Amino acid sequence: MNKFAFAANAALITFVISTAFAYAAADAEIETITVSATPIALDDAGSSVTVITREEIERRNTSIQSLLRSVPGFAVSQQGSVGTVTQIRVRGAEANQVLVMINGIEANDLAQGSEFDFSQITTNDIERIEIVRGPQSALWGSDALAGVVHIITTPESKETSFSGFLEAGSFSTIRGTLTSTLSSEAHSAKLSADYLDTDGTNISRDGSEDDGMDNLTLSLSGRSALSENLKLTYTARQTRRTTDFDGVDFFSTGLPVDADNRSESDYLYSGISITHLINDALDHSLNYYRTDTNNKTKPSGDEQEGLRQQLRYQFNLSSNLQRLSVRAESESEDFKQRGTASFFGDPNQNRDTETTSVAAEYRLHLDNLHLSLSGRQENNSDFDDSSSWRATANYQFPSLTLFASFGQSVKNPTFTERFGFFTNFIGNPDLEPEESTQLEVGLRGSYLNDRLEVNFTWFDADLENEINGFVFDPATFGFTAANIDGDSNREGAEVTIDFMATERLGLRANYSYLDATQDDFAGNPVTEVRRAEHSGSLELDYRFERGSVNLSVMRTGSQEDDYFPPFPPFQERVTLSGFTLVELSALFRLNESVMLTARVENALDEDYEQVFGYESAGAAAYLGIRVSW
Repeated sequence: MNKFAFAANAALITFVISTAFAYAAADAEIETITVSATPIALDDAGSSVTVITREEIERRNTSIQSLLRSVPGFAVSQQGSVGTVTQIRVRGAEANQVLVMINGIEANDLAQGSEFDFSQITTNDIERIEIVRGPQSALWGSDALAGVVHIITTPESKETSFSGFLEAGSFSTIRGTLTSTLSSEAHSAKLSADYLDTDGTNISRDGSEDDGMDNLTLSLSGRSALSENLKLTYTARQTRRTTDFDGVDFFSTGLPVDADNRSESDYLYSGISITHLINDALDHSLNYYRTDTNNKTKPSGDEQEGLRQQLRYQFNLSSNLQRLSVRAESESEDFKQRGTASFFGDPNQNRDTETTSVAAEYRLHLDNLHLSLSGRQENNSDFDDSSSWRATANYQFPSLTLFASFGQSVKNPTFTERFGFFTNFIGNPDLEPEESTQLEVGLRGSYLNDRLEVNFTWFDADLENEINGFVFDPATFGFTAANIDGDSNREGAEVTIDFMATERLGLRANYSYLDATQDDFAGNPVTEVRRAEHSGSLELDYRFERGSVNLSVMRTGSQEDDYFPPFPPFQERVTLSGFTLVELSALFRLNESVMLTARVENALDEDYEQVFGYESAGAAAYLGIRVSW
C-alpha cells in the first residue's frame, strides 16, 4: 500500500467511525492549553494536540520516555538504560527541531546540539505535558520547527501542604520526592526535591560493567498578587546529574565497549514574569527567562557550557469574537567549549549570537468556525533576516471537529554543527538555515456522551537545506555537517481512539504511519534513521474505588540506523529490529493520605536496541509509597 492510499483509507475509516455517532455527544468540559500566544480551548485548536494529565501520569507511574512513546507521531531513542541520552523525534523531525519548555522556559541544551535530553527529568513533579505537533516557529522561534513539548510542573496548592514519594526496585534503583507548599491569601510558594539513583545495566554488547546514574533536582516556584490587577510569578529548577557511560572501540569494532567514563551535568532553568490586567479587554506581561547548562566528561576533562537569556514583552487585546497578541523578544545565546587539541583541531571556543524578533497571533471566533494567523519576523546576528508564519482553521459540527493548518518554519544551525565538537567532529561555519513547510489536516470527535473519542491526522512536511550532521570525510577520518542539496519529505498519518467501555474500564489505542526520506548527496531518496515506519500503542486501564490497574503495550516497528565501522566503508546502514514493550502498573489508596504503587517495565524481558550497539534494559519491577498531608 502506498502512502497516499494508506492516508486515504485511514481517513475514510476514521470518518465512518465518527459519523456513525454523529449526534451522540454531550457538552464536554472545556480544557485549555498554554502552548499558544495565550491559553486556548483544546476543542478550538487548529492543530494536533496531545495533553498528558496528572491523572494519567499517576495511573501509569512510569518514565517520561514511556509516556512520550505512547504519543502519536513520537519516536524515542534511548542509548541504553535509565539515565542514558534520550532523544525524541516528532513526525520524523530531528531532536533539535522540537522545542522543549519547562514552565514556559526553553530547555533545549545549547551545549548538546540544541537538543533536550529527556533522561534528566522524572515524572514525580509533573502536572501535565502539552504537545503540539507541526511548525510552531511563528510563535516560538527556530527550535520549534516540528513542534513543542511543554512540561508543566505541579502548581502551588491553595493551602499549606506537604507530600512525599519513595520507590525502590530493580538495578538497585531508588526514586524519591519531597514537596512543600506554603500559602496565604495573596502569596504561595512551593519547594520540591526529586532524587533518582540507580546502578543501571550494561549497555554494551560485550562486557559486564553496569552504567549507573544519580539525579537530583531542586525546584522553587511561586506567585504573588501585588495588587488586584498585578501578579508576579517566578520559577527556578536545578538538576545535577552524574552518569556512567561506555566508550567506543574506534579501532576494531566501532561499537560501545566497557569503560570508566562519567559525565557530570548541571541544568538551571529560571524565570520571572509580571502580568498586568488593565481591563477585561487588555492585558500585558513582561517575562525574563534564563537557561544555564554545563556538561563535563571524565577522565577526558572535556566541558561544554550553554547560556540562553530571553526577554519577552507581550500584550493581548481581546473581545468576544477576536483576540490579538503581539510579542517582542530579545534573546542572547552563548556557547563555550573546553578540551584538548588533537589532529582534528582545537575544540576550545567561545561563541555567541543575538536575536531580536516580533511575533503576532490573531484569532477569530465565528460561531462554529475558529481561525488563527500567526507570524514572526526575526533578526539574527549570524544569519539573514527570516520570517515564519502559520494559519489554522477549525470548524465544529455537533460531535465532529475538522481542522487544518499550514505553515512555514526556519531552523538555524546549532553551535556544534557550525563550529565542531570534540574528537573527530569538525564544524561547518557555512551552513544555511533549514526551512520547513507543512500541511496538516485532521478530525476529532467525541461521542456516546464523551465515552468515545476519535482523532485522525494526516500531515505532509517538506524540508529544504536539511543538515546532515554526520558526513564522513575519508581523507581526515573525521565527520562534519553539510546542507543536503535535495529535499527531505516527512509524510504520515496518526489515529487515536479513546473509549470508556464502562465506568471503570478504559481503552486507548493509537497508530502512527511515517514515511521520512531525505536525498543523499547523489540525489537518491533514503529513509531517515531512527524513525520507524509503523508504531503504535494499546493501553487498558481498570479503575476501582481505591485505585487502578494499568496495562500498556507499545510497539515500535523496524527502523534503520547508521553504523560507523573503523574500516571501509566507514559508514553504513543497519536495520534495528522492531520491538514490543509491555508495562504493568497499579496503585492502591489506603486512605486519603497514603497511596501504594507498583509497576513492571519491559514485562516480557524484550531484548532490543533503540540505537545500534546500545543494549536496552530488561525486565524491571518497582514498589513505592506516596504520602500527603
